[in-house]
Amino acid sequence: MTSIVADAADSARVKADVLAGGAVCWRERDGELEILLVHRPRYNDWSWPKGKVDKGETLPECAIREVREETGYSITLGLPLPEAKYKVGKGAKKHVAYWAAEITGDADPAPESPKEIDEARWVPTAKARTMLSRYDDREQLDVVDKAWSKGNLRVWPLIIVRHGKAFPRSRWHKTEHKRPLLATGARQAESLTTLLSAWAPRRVYSSPWKRCMATITPYAESIGRNVKQKDELSEKAHSDTPVKVAALLSKIVEKGKPAAVCTHRPVLPTVLAALAGLAPPAVAAELPDSDPYMSPGEIIVASLRRDSKPRVVAVERFRPIDG
Repeated sequence: MTSIVADAADSARVKADVLAGGAVCWRERDGELEILLVHRPRYNDWSWPKGKVDKGETLPECAIREVREETGYSITLGLPLPEAKYKVGKGAKKHVAYWAAEITGDADPAPESPKEIDEARWVPTAKARTMLSRYDDREQLDVVDKAWSKGNLRVWPLIIVRHGKAFPRSRWHKTEHKRPLLATGARQAESLTTLLSAWAPRRVYSSPWKRCMATITPYAESIGRNVKQKDELSEKAHSDTPVKVAALLSKIVEKGKPAAVCTHRPVLPTVLAALAGLAPPAVAAELPDSDPYMSPGEIIVASLRRDSKPRVVAVERFRPIDG
C-alpha cells in the first residue's frame, strides 16, 4: 500500500513570502481517471487551479475558494498532495499547498473570470502530463495517478479537534467540567466553522464538557447537525478507563463516514495512539508524540482510504486563525 506523508500545510507554520492554495480536481469516466487543467491567458499556460491566500484565510479555505472561482466547482478536500515551493518575481519565496478533490456529477467547469481563466479542460492523465506548462506540476499529478492505481485516492477525513483556549485551570475554582472558553477560544471556535467545512465532516462527536462543546457546536450548527456527546472523550472518563476512548475511535472508524471528534489535551495520547495503530510507520511518525500534542483549537486531519480495511494514508495539522 502506498502512503503519503503530508507536511504541515498550515499558514500559521509555513514561512514564505507568498502563500497559496489549490487542488488537483479529478473524476472517473468509464473506469478511467481524468484531470482538470485551467488555462491562464495572462501567462498562456496550463496549470492547477490555485491562488493566493486572502487576509484571515487558512490554506485549506484558500484552496476551496480558488477552485470555486477558477472552475465553478464547490469541492471538499481529499488527499493532501506534495506542496510546491519556488521563487517568483524578484526572488520572493512562494509556497502552494495542494489537495486532490473529486468532482462528481456532469456539470461543465465554469470559471468566474475569463480574464483570469479562459478555459478549464478535463483530460486523461497522460494528456495532462504533456499539457502542464510548469514541469514541476507533474509531481502532484504523479502522486494522484499512483494513489488512484493503489486505491488510495478516494479517502474520508477523521478530524481530531483540541478544544479552544480555555479559562486557566489554575484560576478556576468551580466544577472542572464547566470551565469555559476564553474570548480567544470563542474566536477559534468560530474560525473552526469555516476551516472544518473544507473537509465537510457530517458526524460530530465531543466530550460533553463545556469547553469542548463550545468549541465544536458552532460548526455542528452550521451544517444543521447535533453534536454526539460522548462521556468517553472527557478528561475524567479517560482517566478512569482510557480503553473506552480507543473503542469509541474504533467504532467511528468502522462507520467510514467523515467525522470530527473534539476532546481534551489529556485524552490526546490515547486518541493519537489509536490513529497510529491504523497507519503505516511513515504516516504514524507524522503524528505528534509529546505533550501538549496539539495547540488549543488545533486540528489533525487523518485521511482514511475508502475500503473494507480502514487505513490512515495521510495526516495533516492546522490551526484556525483566531483574530
